Amino acid sequence: MVYFRLIEDLPERTPLGYGLAGGRWNSSGTPMIYACNCSSLNFLELLSIKGSTVTTSLWLLVQLEITGEIPLLSVDHLPNNWKDRPYPQSTQEFGTQWAKRQFSPALKVPSCRIPVSRFPQEHNLLINPLHGAFAKTVRIIGVEKVSFEVNR
Repeated sequence: MVYFRLIEDLPERTPLGYGLAGGRWNSSGTPMIYACNCSSLNFLELLSIKGSTVTTSLWLLVQLEITGEIPLLSVDHLPNNWKDRPYPQSTQEFGTQWAKRQFSPALKVPSCRIPVSRFPQEHNLLINPLHGAFAKTVRIIGVEKVSFEVNR
């Protein structure tokens, strides 16, 4: 299955790179790569998180191929506050435990930027870069320069 992620176009950034900062689905210190099954959802996610500052940078749209069956987080198992801003500790704890226990190399989760009724047709993907099957499961199939500005 094909997935997309946006990364800032900086010399030290790599298409499968990750940091140790926390996010909606991981606590600080737990590496996680976030992707989406629709390229447009990446832009919506980034714009809604960073706001207009995204226009000051250049970006790379990374296209990934994920092989094998990808489990999904059932909507029935979402914490009640999963969509809160700032993101709640409940989702961070869930994602951190998923990553540390190495249940799977990837997991489909809903985006809080669109109606949950669109899940799983449109979704985000959590990728565990420390999972034992990561290198066999995740492959870069394309990288292209993009920006939020028309004139670049």
